[in-house]
Amino acid sequence: MAINVYMVRHGETYFNMFARLQGWSDTPLTKKGEADAAKVGQELAPLKIDYLFSSDFKRAVDTARILIKNHPSSTITEPTQSKLFREVFYGSFEGHSNEEGAIWASHLAGDRMRRLSEVIDKYGMPKLHDLLHEADPAHLAEDSKQLDVRCDRAIDFLRQLPDNSNVVVASHGSIIRYIACRYGDRDNYEGPDNGAIMKLALTPNDAQVIFYNEKSLKN
Repeated sequence: MAINVYMVRHGETYFNMFARLQGWSDTPLTKKGEADAAKVGQELAPLKIDYLFSSDFKRAVDTARILIKNHPSSTITEPTQSKLFREVFYGSFEGHSNEEGAIWASHLAGDRMRRLSEVIDKYGMPKLHDLLHEADPAHLAEDSKQLDVRCDRAIDFLRQLPDNSNVVVASHGSIIRYIACRYGDRDNYEGPDNGAIMKLALTPNDAQVIFYNEKSLKN
């Protein structure tokens, strides 16, 4: 038996449209983002949702609210918000372009790349965030040690729920990707789409990625 966790990336926001590092900043869901959230609620219709969580950022809370409103059988009306499911904090790079963050991070590694995904492909998620932390003039961007601790705390929190529970968590792209890389079966996963689902199976001693970046239930 296991706890089944469905982590959902929030719907599209305006910073997503403009390819900006959103982190702990917040911009509203676009019309497409609202549709993303509604669709995932409909796709989760076969699932009896026992618990609904979100980060405490508005884009994730709004996604969870729209999702559950569009789930035909759920009796849950409001997500439980938790800082554990927040997006990665980008420090001084908050609100800056993806390209700018990639240039600064890759420069420290002796490269010149224009997409954070390129940096991840070459160096991995932990190294990317260590480079961003080092490049941040304020050194406030979360590094891999901070993210490892936060991800482990989030997983431990979810492990305390009753066995065989179905749990939905509305969260964020980079933290979902980091969790996948930390607990999954490969070093790198692509960035999840808005409204995409990652399924985790949690036991007392293990965490498995069952599927990743899917727009419908697969297992």
